[in-house]
Amino acid sequence: MKRFLKFLLCIIGVFFVISPALAGEHKLSNETKAMLINKLNSSSLVVYKNGETKEFTERGLEPLLIYLDNNDFKGTQVFDRTVGRAAAYLYVYGNAEYVYAETISKPAIEILNKNNIKYEAKNVVAEIQNKDKTDLCPFEKLTKDAQSPAQAYGFIYKKLHPDTAVVYFTPDITSENLVKIYKTLGKDLKGNVAVKVHSGEPGGHNFLQPEFMKDLVNYVNGTIVECNTAYEGRRNTTEKHIKAIQEHGFDKIAKVDIMDSEGQMELPVPEGKQIKVNYVGSHLKNYDSMLVLSHFKGHQMGGFGGALKNLSIGVASSYGKAYIHGAGKPENIWTCEQDKFLESMADADKSVMDYMKGNITFINVMSRMSIDCDCNNNPAEPEIADIGILASDDPVALDQACVDLVYASKDPGKASLIKRMEQMHGIHTVEAAADLGVGVRKYKLINIK
Repeated sequence: MKRFLKFLLCIIGVFFVISPALAGEHKLSNETKAMLINKLNSSSLVVYKNGETKEFTERGLEPLLIYLDNNDFKGTQVFDRTVGRAAAYLYVYGNAEYVYAETISKPAIEILNKNNIKYEAKNVVAEIQNKDKTDLCPFEKLTKDAQSPAQAYGFIYKKLHPDTAVVYFTPDITSENLVKIYKTLGKDLKGNVAVKVHSGEPGGHNFLQPEFMKDLVNYVNGTIVECNTAYEGRRNTTEKHIKAIQEHGFDKIAKVDIMDSEGQMELPVPEGKQIKVNYVGSHLKNYDSMLVLSHFKGHQMGGFGGALKNLSIGVASSYGKAYIHGAGKPENIWTCEQDKFLESMADADKSVMDYMKGNITFINVMSRMSIDCDCNNNPAEPEIADIGILASDDPVALDQACVDLVYASKDPGKASLIKRMEQMHGIHTVEAAADLGVGVRKYKLINIK
């Protein structure tokens, strides 16, 4: 009996020593933990995973961003000199397993506890202060009202890298995520909000459906806005356009406004590459802010259509559309040199961005990506699989990110869409818009999870 008990105790002892490693917990011995803590004497951040150690000497939050650029914190034990609210959000975003801090703030403890991340700390303070001890640390202020780890990550990244745009992403295309990604932007569109969409040429079926966008439009208390087309069809007059909108059901989810139903207004583009004035629907003056909700897809003339096309051609009046297509000569609507047309779109983008004075934001939905635009009444069926929803305050970075995701797709169906984009030199609109200062092509893609 004694021999059996001894054997049982031995088995139990082996189990408790080995099982954490088998379970993937990678528990640290006191010696290893002490060694890693000691490394903080010469390092600002130490990341330990599966027996391997990475050390960083950069100050503040920069080492966390460097690590997150190439990895996540899943399965790691991290050792940090100072963990405040901002750092805690980054550790939550990266799924850290354990956090040790020489100094930790109470808000950081609350964030880690809420997300079931184990922590230990040498000192606990009410808040992390600035260097002079006269106020909160700037990053603690920046993330004080953050609604999610992804949002905090975006705020921090933009602050540390002002030359880089932040683009949020989710692969799950749902009405719920459409609202979620808008909220993650952290931009409160005020006053009368225009929601610029593509109403879809009757006969087509790839355009974003009213039910899909309903919750978002209602959330921003927006008015769906459109302008008449410059070509013959079911949307080239206000009367026909309203009927098409009713058939598609947009009027059932929100107020709808054809912005050029009472004429147009001029927006100057003094630095324009091709045009010096842009003609937009006159009702634009009735709106204080704008949400540009675009369906990213191919386009027969532009190569692809996304935020930049919706902002330029989409906001232009019927005459303005022809004016842009003809690079200032409406009579050349179908014969204009390709790059001049693309640069004219960028010029128009610049004029609307300047007019809105920052009260504008953008969402692209990468679903049902035909090589043809939603203005086509008989578009080709999509060949590439859906990719997701993206959002940014920067339309240049947003369209660039969508283009990059198409190229990076593992779906062989991407070939036809890439061919269309390259045949029409679609990327030149992005290039020209960046050159005009509409936005930047460099971006950080952050998954809202």
